[in-house]
Formats: sequence, C-alpha cells, structure tokens
Amino acid sequence: MSHRHLPTRGSLAALLVGLIAFSGARAAARAQDEASQQAPSATAQDLFLEGFLLQKEGDTERAIERYQAALALAPDHLAALYELGWSYWVLGDWRKVLELWERVLELDPEYVDAPIIRERLPEVRDNLDLIARSRALPPVAVATPTVGGTVRIALGGDTMLGSELTTSKLPRDGGAGLFDAYAEAMRSADLAVLNLEGVLLDDGDSDKCPQETEGCWLYRTPVEYAGRLVDAGVDAVSLANNHANDFEAEGRTSTRATLDAAGIAWSGPVGSAPVLERGGLRIGFIAFSTSAGQHDLRRLDDVRRRVAELAGRADLVLVSAHGGAEGPDAQHTPDGPETYIGEDRGDLRAFAHAAVDAGADLVFGHGPHVLRGLEVYDGRLIAYSLGNFITYGGFSYEGPKGLSALLLVDLHHDGRFAGGQLIAGRQVHPGGPLLDPDRRAISVVRELSAADFGDAAPIIDPDGSIRPR
Repeated sequence: MSHRHLPTRGSLAALLVGLIAFSGARAAARAQDEASQQAPSATAQDLFLEGFLLQKEGDTERAIERYQAALALAPDHLAALYELGWSYWVLGDWRKVLELWERVLELDPEYVDAPIIRERLPEVRDNLDLIARSRALPPVAVATPTVGGTVRIALGGDTMLGSELTTSKLPRDGGAGLFDAYAEAMRSADLAVLNLEGVLLDDGDSDKCPQETEGCWLYRTPVEYAGRLVDAGVDAVSLANNHANDFEAEGRTSTRATLDAAGIAWSGPVGSAPVLERGGLRIGFIAFSTSAGQHDLRRLDDVRRRVAELAGRADLVLVSAHGGAEGPDAQHTPDGPETYIGEDRGDLRAFAHAAVDAGADLVFGHGPHVLRGLEVYDGRLIAYSLGNFITYGGFSYEGPKGLSALLLVDLHHDGRFAGGQLIAGRQVHPGGPLLDPDRRAISVVRELSAADFGDAAPIIDPDGSIRPR
C-alpha cells in the first residue's frame, strides 16, 4: 500500500549536541512522568528535548505536555513552538498548527525551518477551510429509493478505524464521529457493506514488519470499535484484503469472533459466503482478493463456480473484490491484468464480467485507494474501486487518495440495476471523512466512467444521482 508519512522536517543541527547528551534519558523521563511533573530544576530546553524524543517514539500526547511545559518557562522557544505544531499536525488540530507556526514566523522570519512552514501553511489553511465549509453544509439529502420494488445497498471502500501501530494511533473520541458523514444514508439502506482493513484485536504480536522496516504497515483496531460499525448500520464486511492477515491466526480469529458477536456478516476467507435476508429477499455476499487464504479473484473458473453456487442459495448476489494497482496513477481501469510492486493484482474487468456471467447482481471493488469508474454490464452495476472510505492514520490523503464516497445502489428484485446515488466526501489527515462541498468524488467518477466505459457507463448527474442509460 501507498501511505503517508509525516512530512520531512528541517534541520535540527543546532540541537544535536543536546540530543546526544540526552539520548540516554528516556527511562528517566518516563520515571519522572510517573512520579511527578517536571522537576523544579528542569529548564525549557530540557523539557523541549524530552518532548522531541517522546514524539519520535510516537507518544504525541506526552510530547505535547513537555512542549507546553517548555513554553510555560520560555514562551518564545522557537523549536518548541515549531515541534508542538508538528504534534498537533499528527492529531489533525489545524487551528493550533496555524497559530503555532504563524507565531514562529512572527518571532523569526528567518528561522531555520521557516521554509518548511511556508510550504505547509497553505495545506493547513485549505484543511481549515474545508472543515468550515463542510460543517456549514445541511445534512446530506438521501435520494428516494427507485420506484418499483427495489432493494437499496450502501457500499463503502477501504475502512480502517484506527490503530495503535500507526503514527496517529486511535481517534481521540474513540472513533465516535468517524461515520458521521455517511451514517444516516447507510442506516437508511436495506444492506450496508464495506471493506474492513486490518484486524479487530486488543493486543498481540506480529512478525509481518521487522523493526526499522520502511513502508510496512500493521493495522490493529480494538475490538470495541466493532460498535462503531454497528452504530453506523454496517451489516456485512469484506475481510478479503492483505491486512486481514496482519496478526496471522490470532488476528483472524479475534476479528471473526468480534464480528459474529456484533451481528455483522463477513466474507473473504475461503468458503465464507453468508446469505442475509432483507424484505423477504435472500442476499448472498462473497468477497475476493489476491491474498493468501482468501477467495482468489485471479482464478476465474473458481470465481464462476463460487458465485454460481451462491446464486443457487440467494435471490441477489453481491460480490466484492480487493485488487488492482494502487495510487494516483491507478484511477483508470485497464482492460487486462494489473500489477503493483511486482505482485499480480488481477484482471478486474475479466473478474467482474465473469462474476456477473455466473450470477452476480452487483460487484464493487476496493484496494487501489482511489476512486474508479462505474460500468453497467448485462444490466448489472460494477463499481471498480470505491477508494478510501473511512480511514484513520496510516493512509495517504494526498490528491485523489483523499476522496471518499458512499455509493447507494437500488436493484430490482431480479438483480437489474435500477438507479443510485453517490455521496461525496473528503478526508484530511489524520482521517475520517467530511461531506465535500465541492463534490469532487462525483466529478471524478463521472469522468472516469465516461473515459473507461463509454456507453457502458451509467448516467451520473452532477448531484450524484445515477441511473441506467
């Protein structure tokens, strides 16, 4: 996966001597924290250095305490002001970032890291502007279901509700607000389904990422976060993705047991294909990926067999796929196989068409971390990627990777696509979507659908309404 790291900082050369002298004091700092607040003899520089080391260890909350203590002694300590801004960046507190960095520039326009501040302040201001405009929006207007005996299914892409093992760790509110942008629309649907990245596990070890490994990510979300899925109306999740194996058997077992206890169906592991009843209809769900131990989307004969078997047990069949290349260069859906970092990620067009031919009534994809186009094939809707839906920490939100969307799909009882709606959101670091006043996700999906599928694409109106041609 392609993920976002904290931006590179400028030089701290002036502090190297102090850091070297202080490098052996981590244990002392922890003991000091447990016993009392800083000793009376502590200097602003000492406290700043403690905060800097704590932030390097990912302990943002205690780093903030140290920086604030340093500033209480020396209000114009430039390095403390600058690094405190980065700590609030980790938490996504953009107002405080702006105040702190503007103060640095006011005190010393030639400060060593002033160029980085000037480079990053436009992004800070853009985030504040987006948040303000999003909060001013009225509640999303959910379209009335298409007339004539239909069932509504709400679909979301990649979802990760927070992990202690990422820089941003867990949401400060326990994830209570992560679904706010979409929860009402999701609860209004007959069935809501998304792709769950990572495992639901309170503790545990993993051999996946050796120490100091770059670009390796582990997602371990506390089991209590299953309650956030329940509150948002989630009925089923795909466990067909690379992060479902982050903690091997322990993680897989805990995740499945937690979802079972919450009443949330799941698919992904070989043989898992639940059937849910809604309004007298039996809706089957099966998820595929390119990861070990899961239904393999590259084995088309097996895809056809499994989908056909599920179609024999259900009135409607929903198919999920985690595959394809990743990142901003992967927004278009190629006609042929895809690879990413040397790995075979499948031929998604061939997969989706094979699934529909075998009896699937709706196919939705995730994994590229960007939105892709929509296609109507044999009267059935295919959404090739729904991008990053709701993610907190450990994901990049730069450019198209920050676009989020909830797809509502109305199906006739015979499975034909009747209509739908795309609700547009945006994510800014550390994550969790806001309703997007600019509706960029809608315009992007419209353009990609037309470019990649032409007359096979559905009609997508600027307001997000979707209908067959």
